[in-house]
Amino acid sequence: MFRPAPASFRAQAAIIAAASLAVVGLAAFIVIDVINKTEGALLADAVQTCVSACQELQVQYEERTKYGGDLLQNLPLDAQDLSLTGVSATVLRAFEGVAGGIYLPEKDRVMAWASPSEPSTSRPRPRGPRFDFIHALAERAAATNGVATLTRRLDTGFAIVGAAAQAKSGNAVVCTMKRASLTRNPIAETERWWLAVLVLFTLLGMLGIVSIWYMLHSGVAGIRRGLRRLEEDFAYRLPTIRGDLGQIAMAINGMAERRMALEEELRRQDRLVALGKVVSGVAHEVRNPLNSMKLTLQLLERRLKKGMAVSHEIEEALREIDRLDMIVGRLLAFGRPTMTDRQVQNLAPLVAQAMKMVQEPARNKGVLITVQHPGDALAVDVDGPQIVQVLINLLLNAIDASPPSGTVRVDAEHRERSVRVVVSDQGPGVAEEAKAHVFDAYYTTKPSGSGLGLAVSREIVANHGGELEFETNSSGTNFILLLPVDRSCSL
Repeated sequence: MFRPAPASFRAQAAIIAAASLAVVGLAAFIVIDVINKTEGALLADAVQTCVSACQELQVQYEERTKYGGDLLQNLPLDAQDLSLTGVSATVLRAFEGVAGGIYLPEKDRVMAWASPSEPSTSRPRPRGPRFDFIHALAERAAATNGVATLTRRLDTGFAIVGAAAQAKSGNAVVCTMKRASLTRNPIAETERWWLAVLVLFTLLGMLGIVSIWYMLHSGVAGIRRGLRRLEEDFAYRLPTIRGDLGQIAMAINGMAERRMALEEELRRQDRLVALGKVVSGVAHEVRNPLNSMKLTLQLLERRLKKGMAVSHEIEEALREIDRLDMIVGRLLAFGRPTMTDRQVQNLAPLVAQAMKMVQEPARNKGVLITVQHPGDALAVDVDGPQIVQVLINLLLNAIDASPPSGTVRVDAEHRERSVRVVVSDQGPGVAEEAKAHVFDAYYTTKPSGSGLGLAVSREIVANHGGELEFETNSSGTNFILLLPVDRSCSL
């Protein structure tokens, strides 16, 4: 019966989807890390630019106050602002995007502000965001001997960086600042676009995986249903399936066609084999009576030539003809042999009759047959002709197995509920690989054997309620026949 595969397409699709998501997550982590590092590098560069501009502006402011002296200090604040603005503009022109000036903590005022890249009206207004940023820078500078820096990220995606230093002369703080546009940075924008493209293609890939899984799942489900139908109906054929699974369905249909053709051929061969078995069975069962008739007629011919013919030899030939007719009738019935002449009788005459039937092949090979039994005490409830047939088969096998000038022994004894007959030979014994097949029909180790003698004999004995077994070793083989003394006995 067909069984589904242990691994389902759903589990495989889930694994592929999880792997895809892991790849996306890893790629996103890498991209974000690159963006963060890039933004950090840009902010660090902007801070360094502001520090350099602050230091240069501090130097120029110190020189101007040094040489201007009291004259500069005595000017009104607006005049000082105008005078120093030129200095700031000249210095900051060398630093792109940097604005700066001087913060007076006592006045809480920004003066000398210059921004070469912005209009002059861009001066920080009191309480404005940039003014607050400058105020925070000045506080840091007051607490620091060197240059103080400050970075502030804005919600708009920009960042403001600045640097400030306490002037050595006068109560003033030199400040510079720069705005960094992180979201519009070309490198960051490129990375974000790559991330977006990666996510898009990943989603498309996942959709493709889902669609492929659905096609495979439906196709495999159809093949499973078709295989289950094929188990019940060999004439059924799988429907057409799209894709590569369609090739599998076509291959299964082709296999089903070949299977039907092979089964038809096997049925034909089985019929021929069955016919051959019947012919072999008929030939085997008929051969023994024919051999017996031939031997009897040959003996009768010799005695006729000598003028010593006796009537009982003709009776024996006629009896064998009757037995032959009985065997052919049973074989034509194709059923289990029936016992038409079963009765309680002495086994000794049956043994003697079987020995007489095998005297010719025993004499040709030089084998001596000896018998030992208590005579009239061997009463058994059997069908005489069938038991004679069994004894003939056992004796012929013993003669074949014995060496020239060997001895075949027939020992019979009475037991409580049965009679035990042992037919022994002096052959090499049954080969190890043949022991399990001794009683199998059509199994034989003889070149001209049919393999039916022991199989038929065991069936006959079993129909009588008896047993037929064997013992073997390198010194010979013993076939042990147990026959019931009464048909009510079960051995």
